[in-house]
Amino acid sequence: MKKIEKYKYRSDLVAIFIFLVVTFTMTYPLWHSHQLFIANDWSFHVSRVEEIYDNLKDGHLFTYIATHTFQKTGVANFLFYPTIFLYPWALLRFIFSPVTAFYGWYALINFCTLVIAYLCAKKVSNSSIKAILASLLYTLMPYHMFVGTGVFGEFVAMTFIPMVILGGYELFFADDHRWQLLAIGLALVSYCHILSTLLCIEILSILFIISLFAKKWSNIDRIKALLKSVVLTISLVAMMVGPFVSDYIGQKISSTDSEINFNMILKLKDFIFSSFSGSYGQNLGFVLVIALLTGYIYFNNRFVITVWLLGSTLALVTTDFFPWEKLQNIVPALGVIQFPYRYLSHAGLFLALIASEAIGSSILKLEKRKQLVAMVAVLVVAAVYPLSVLHTRDWRTDSSLDTISVKVQQSGPQGTPVAYKVNNQTYSEIFSHGVLYGEADYFPKQSWGGNSAAYYGIVINNPKLRSIIDSYAYIDGQKTKISKKSGPNKLEMSLNDVKGKKINLPVVAYRNTYLQVNGKNVNYQKSSRGTVQFTSQSKKVNIVVGFKPSMIMIIGYIVSSLGWLFVLLMLIRSLRSKIKQ
Repeated sequence: MKKIEKYKYRSDLVAIFIFLVVTFTMTYPLWHSHQLFIANDWSFHVSRVEEIYDNLKDGHLFTYIATHTFQKTGVANFLFYPTIFLYPWALLRFIFSPVTAFYGWYALINFCTLVIAYLCAKKVSNSSIKAILASLLYTLMPYHMFVGTGVFGEFVAMTFIPMVILGGYELFFADDHRWQLLAIGLALVSYCHILSTLLCIEILSILFIISLFAKKWSNIDRIKALLKSVVLTISLVAMMVGPFVSDYIGQKISSTDSEINFNMILKLKDFIFSSFSGSYGQNLGFVLVIALLTGYIYFNNRFVITVWLLGSTLALVTTDFFPWEKLQNIVPALGVIQFPYRYLSHAGLFLALIASEAIGSSILKLEKRKQLVAMVAVLVVAAVYPLSVLHTRDWRTDSSLDTISVKVQQSGPQGTPVAYKVNNQTYSEIFSHGVLYGEADYFPKQSWGGNSAAYYGIVINNPKLRSIIDSYAYIDGQKTKISKKSGPNKLEMSLNDVKGKKINLPVVAYRNTYLQVNGKNVNYQKSSRGTVQFTSQSKKVNIVVGFKPSMIMIIGYIVSSLGWLFVLLMLIRSLRSKIKQ
């Protein structure tokens, strides 16, 4: 028994060593350039990190609205888009330069993804070698590397998706029907990216249906376990649900697009060929595509074949092979995922298990010395692969990205370049212009006039939005540029000669937005552009517009904290039991 445990922990240490090496080769060449490549959703997330960082400097843990970034409009994307896993990045800003802080966070997320995927795959395969292979194939697949360039919600969510899938398997199929991991995994994914949570629920629904056909629900204990998992999940995500209940539902807040972007759906042949291109993007990479095309040949195990079918089907769903246009007409709600390629995160995980099963089984048939040689070869390939992928699209040496050139607007913030580079000295340039995608996400619909779009070029051409972003107030209908002083979750402004005048401020209003005028709380109306509006009773006014969490939000925080305390107690109990054994 002791020999088995010793071998088990030795294999885990080998896995950790491999993951550290791979994380280093994924990160060091980028960090060594002392540059950041700003594209995709980069400016959206880094603006949120900067806001959190500014508030932490002022001693405020929670961030609700944008008062330093996003043109100081008071937009509440912090309420409706998860922020928890941005805090490590913000905390690293206190210790390191901006460039190093990001790459430290980037390395941390990749390493955690490798470790979590390894532990989950090992639980399924009962083999360290297969688990190491599955973890590397999942983390290094081109799609994961692609979302790591700026699509950070999905990037972090992919760290915990293996926990969700393993949790679903344990609850729906395993004889001991453990229920805790599924709840914890779903909660952690919801703390990263809401759409990824919805995709996880879709996949879990498929697994649930399969388990019904497999007659796994005749045992009342499994049903009880499901109910326990649901209750724990609800308690853990209460802190995420609170803001939606208090400030989103029924408040006519614009969200992201809710339709499939058909232009982003690849043809099946292009999807397959791009996977062999050796560059990151909306593909799986050649190993996983080979697993997709040939996986059914090697196995007669029902479990493995089911995993292959799930992975292959989800991969095909991302292409034009799947009738998305017809399906969206039948079920419009499916359009909320926006980009079908998001299913690659789950497809890649399933196919990584298939590929690792095939490759790992071949390695395990070798004698011990040759197994060691094979794993060294795996380490070398895994370490070199990120370098080769970077070389195919090396932005570090692209001189065209050196100049942050933007089309200057007539007034207010500048336009936004699609892609550019910054270093520690030019880092602040990121916040000198609009956010490329997401500047006006979660604005009131009045601000949009009933429409919504993510791209800044569209946002800035909307008259109502433009007036808010450019910090124009309307005083008795007269357009007036005003300055705003930033504070933690609040903005301060001063106006003169405004007695009896109706003041329409360039700060968006939510249900729990508050207004103070000359130190006193004042009721306000929501203007036709979705902003704070009031009639002044004084000639000179000092104005504070801020946001205070509702009681529902506070209760949500308390419930989630109690939920995590319960998880901690369960963990301690489990560890004590193992120690006694």
